[in-house]
Amino acid sequence: MTTWADELVAYASQQLTERERDALYGRGVSDEQVAAFQIGYLDRRLPELAGADDFLVWCHQGAKLADMFVFPLTTVHGVVGGFQFRHVGREQKGYTDYFLLQDELCLFGLVQAMPHVWATESVFLVEGVFDLLPLQRHVPAIIPTLTAKVTPPMLRLLRRLVRRVWLGYDMDVKGRKAASEFVREHGREFDAQVVSYPKLFKVGTKELIKDPGDLWECWGDPKVRAFVLSVIE
Repeated sequence: MTTWADELVAYASQQLTERERDALYGRGVSDEQVAAFQIGYLDRRLPELAGADDFLVWCHQGAKLADMFVFPLTTVHGVVGGFQFRHVGREQKGYTDYFLLQDELCLFGLVQAMPHVWATESVFLVEGVFDLLPLQRHVPAIIPTLTAKVTPPMLRLLRRLVRRVWLGYDMDVKGRKAASEFVREHGREFDAQVVSYPKLFKVGTKELIKDPGDLWECWGDPKVRAFVLSVIE
């Protein structure tokens, strides 16, 4: 049964222009990933969405969604249970989430990762969508927790399916603390490994990289692939 959320995903995926695709390419996203993950774009205008009254109030009939990427959040079965909206312009920081389902785990790329998580009994956790996308081509059993934290619903999923956990959180204080706490609290349940990214400066700056997206911008696909395979093998 098609829902208004499915209709919004389909509509947004059709709104991507060369400008938005170029912005995605610059962050390590491929055309294949755009299609597989149904990444879309909105700029205030929305289609007719029957039954989406709460969402329309939340987004002020679309006015809140100005020049935004749309990342569908799904359940393990592929049901669209929410969205993450992020500004196309990188100078505009932050993002906003909207959840239809409050009692079920919904994350970006969750349904795409599940066959690989099941087959390998392992998972590579990162924080955000732009951490996942540059790595997913090389380590498909990857899930972004959308925060530097393994939530109780996520932990229940891991306990059912996983023996190995790679914690690829950001290299900032919050990310390192979250990774260390997971190992300390759950190290007896899982083979849990904290991933450390190389100490490199961001392109054109004297600021150290802190996440997989930064790493991809420094190294590109071949070196990122070699790095991530060296971590998980």
